[in-house]
Amino acid sequence: MSEGHSDNTRFNNHKSRDELFFQLFMTYQRNFYAFILSSVHNYADANDLLQETATVMWRKFDEFQQGTSFLAWGITIAHNLVLKFFNEHKRSRIQFDDALLKDLADTTMNEIKNVNTLTEALRHCFQKLNETNQKLLRLRYQEGMTIKAIASMLGKPVFGMYKAFARLQDALQVCIENTLRREGAVE
Repeated sequence: MSEGHSDNTRFNNHKSRDELFFQLFMTYQRNFYAFILSSVHNYADANDLLQETATVMWRKFDEFQQGTSFLAWGITIAHNLVLKFFNEHKRSRIQFDDALLKDLADTTMNEIKNVNTLTEALRHCFQKLNETNQKLLRLRYQEGMTIKAIASMLGKPVFGMYKAFARLQDALQVCIENTLRREGAVE
């Protein structure tokens, strides 16, 4: 999903506010954690801040404007909590000024957008593959099977299977690059 689309259009079949919040938060939880961890550089602090972010987001969920980006809204809340965290721990930590923290937040948000854009392009290209190739990729990357094990399971020569995976990866790379180019994500 690109950043320009509203999140609620993907989740409008939910019966309750609770389910909608939970679905949206779980969708972007890794993004929130990545942002927080990149800001504080400490796993324990990042875990605590993620929990606090979820709590604040839950309390303020009625303020979230449907049709806008839940990710951007959540990152804004997390950013404010990170600033509060640094202010409360001034004596015990190296301090960064607010401008640097804002630059870090902006950079992290751009990286999250890039990952989301790449993920959507990969999903689009994966769906264009035939069932056999999709199955091969699922066995390798979802099931974690080695190429040798897949070849053995399918009764195919190992060398041929390595070549098949190389062709698949090349085709996916070309498709992803073309998709990103069409969407204006790369030049």
